[in-house]
Amino acid sequence: MVYALIKALVRITTSVFFKRIVVSGERNLPATGPLIIVANHPNTLMDPLLVASLAEQRIGFVANAGLFTNRLLRPFLRYFHAIPIYRKKDVAPGEKRDNAEAFSKCHAYLEQGGTFLIFPEGSSLYEINLREIKTGTARIALSYEAAKGFTGGLRIIPVALDYSDAIQFRSMVAITVEPPLEVAAYKTAFLRDEEEAVDLMTADIRHALAKNVPSTTGKEQEDLLVKAHAFYTAYAAPDADLHVDPRRSLELRKQLAEALHHIRGKQPQLYTETAAKLLSFFDALDHDHLTPGFYTETFLQKNKALVCTGYLLEFLILLPIYLFGLITNYVPYILPSLVFKALRAELEYKAPVQMVVGLITFPLFYALDLWVFGHWIGTWGLVALGVLLPLSGYITLFYWTELQRFARIIRFLFVVKRERKEAMLGERDLILKHMLEAQRSLTQ
Repeated sequence: MVYALIKALVRITTSVFFKRIVVSGERNLPATGPLIIVANHPNTLMDPLLVASLAEQRIGFVANAGLFTNRLLRPFLRYFHAIPIYRKKDVAPGEKRDNAEAFSKCHAYLEQGGTFLIFPEGSSLYEINLREIKTGTARIALSYEAAKGFTGGLRIIPVALDYSDAIQFRSMVAITVEPPLEVAAYKTAFLRDEEEAVDLMTADIRHALAKNVPSTTGKEQEDLLVKAHAFYTAYAAPDADLHVDPRRSLELRKQLAEALHHIRGKQPQLYTETAAKLLSFFDALDHDHLTPGFYTETFLQKNKALVCTGYLLEFLILLPIYLFGLITNYVPYILPSLVFKALRAELEYKAPVQMVVGLITFPLFYALDLWVFGHWIGTWGLVALGVLLPLSGYITLFYWTELQRFARIIRFLFVVKRERKEAMLGERDLILKHMLEAQRSLTQ
């Protein structure tokens, strides 16, 4: 009962935190075990929350043993059937890892038809990349099936998480559930050579996840990929914009990552020129406080007077709700950011910390508002206020976003000189030519 309530609450909060959650292949996730779900791990606590809320059944976790030293966390870990696993860095130098007890607990949980989640990268890092897949998952799965004579029916379900921006509020995430890997299919390899079977399964897990996660080599290339993706969706594939089709947009990002990686090795001069021009283009946009959308043909052909008039009417109509929402929602909205800064936690923890704190601040302040005004507005007034508080918060966020965009439009129309606009359009066309050439080279 408690788990079901927590799960429902997580689903609500994640749907508020993320603008879009796009799930593909959900039918590949069975409702009964024994199952091991494996997923990449770019966003700390947010990753298990998203995967666990996706599954129908209760999920246990394989967690780093170091977490169990925290007295506050330990009861929660036990309630959620977390099993401690020792990594190399969790033991003293020269000390041997002993996961025999952990493996035994995993086997016992699976024998009961359980499902648990493993992050085989071993740790969480805020980056667009699939890191090395550790062999622990394969060892647990194969040892379980070997003990059952490869008739235990254990399956491994790869789940890929791809965030548009893992730490950003109202960003998007694509969740792809790949078809199950039948552990019994590795029987022949296991009987021939146990280590060979472990390596084969680990490689298959990586392959399944890598199909849906872009690959980069370091923060520099990651930054280049983000800019290449924003550029391409603005000028070459507007129907693949994140806000139009998140699934296609994230697939496009993976394709661009492959193209950049290809030309870096095969056509280094093209890569260097494209990278330099892309970075220079976005530096110019930042200098002018603009976004790529201002140099699209769609925007350039718009009637600017009508655009400005539309924005002004929108602001005028929504102003009362904006002011109400600003007064009632600003403090609970800003507190999660302040708490995260005060904690001085790693960047990977920004999203889950802000979501958890927001889960406390918003209900608390809404309850306070209802209590303060409840003496004067009556029952139906309280109901209306209960609806208006979160609705006004959403409208306020929308209003502020639109205000920022309108300010950029005014700057583009009246501050940025015509000569600079023409130069930017020339650079746009040249970069697009380079990027299309890079894509063609990948398919040749």
